[in-house]
Amino acid sequence: MNPLFLLTAEAAANTPQTFFYENWFFVKPFIWVFGQIMNGIMWLLDQVGIYNIALCIVLFTVITKMLLLPFTIKQQKTARMQAIINPEIQALQKKYQGKTDAVSRQKMYEEQQAIQQKYGVSMFSGCLPMLLQMPILFALYPVIYRMREYVSHYKVLEQKLSTETWNSMWQLLGINLQEAPGWRITPAILIPILVAVTQYLSTKLLTSRQNASGQQNDAMGAMKSMNYIMPIMLGVMAVSFPAFLGWYWLIQSLVMAVQQLVINKHLDKKSTEELIRENVEKANKKRARKGLPPISEKANMSTRQMGSVSTSGVASRAAAAKKTDYSGLSKEEKEAMVKESTDYYTKKAAAPGSLAAKANMVRDYNERNKK
Repeated sequence: MNPLFLLTAEAAANTPQTFFYENWFFVKPFIWVFGQIMNGIMWLLDQVGIYNIALCIVLFTVITKMLLLPFTIKQQKTARMQAIINPEIQALQKKYQGKTDAVSRQKMYEEQQAIQQKYGVSMFSGCLPMLLQMPILFALYPVIYRMREYVSHYKVLEQKLSTETWNSMWQLLGINLQEAPGWRITPAILIPILVAVTQYLSTKLLTSRQNASGQQNDAMGAMKSMNYIMPIMLGVMAVSFPAFLGWYWLIQSLVMAVQQLVINKHLDKKSTEELIRENVEKANKKRARKGLPPISEKANMSTRQMGSVSTSGVASRAAAAKKTDYSGLSKEEKEAMVKESTDYYTKKAAAPGSLAAKANMVRDYNERNKK
């Protein structure tokens, strides 16, 4: 859950006019699409005589999360690949630790690019799915929070239903979804509590495989902190928002958790080399369309030297952490592995006269003169 969404939702809750981004050209079409989805759900339930906002939100959430499923799978595959290449990236960073001159920084950048290229990983591969999702995620909140504006059948039901039926439509186990739970002991307080719990569980499932790799850095430490902060923040905010918005967050977290279980189970069946091979094959297809040479097949060799990472079960994850541990290798062996993985690209990719070509010349000169 992005904090920006929470802030904009809070602003809308306090002054229920419009979200500031509703008229953005890349968000507005998605708002219309989601409005039509919710409209279709309400119309179908109306045909069978079911009037229940909570059920509408459940169906709406399931459908929209299924639409986002390809992005979720892509993110998880990218996270697995990042966990695989992390040992080599960390060895590279250690190799250049303390070297701040321009030539060393350029060499480090080239070698890091080479490591990513040999595994078919782009430095932007983790960001791209999220960027593509942003307009979709922005569009969800106006449809949920302002159904009267974007769901035409909502107005039909307002005119069609009696006051008693309309009020019962907003009831869920005795909870009025139009009202905020507030800081009082009522059945409605269960919604904020469940929001916090399910949000924590879904983020835990999302990051469990990265943590299982045994790789720790500042970014992962910050992410781990956010995994505790965000559920608490979301739960607290659900206390002050109308309960139907908290219900939406709750269902969204549950659907995400189910998706993560299915995706993790699917990816756990594949070995590290299978994941690498699939990633490289996909990257090579993209390179072929651009007229670029295929990625070298040396990725599997480095992986076998590190040990094949199995992600099926706690025992195999523990074994994988040992196999991918670089602590047992000498400095020379680590540098040799990094050098092997980068030579193909750093020598062929540099254009004549470019900064990369000049950096290569300086490196070769230093190596010949043992500097």
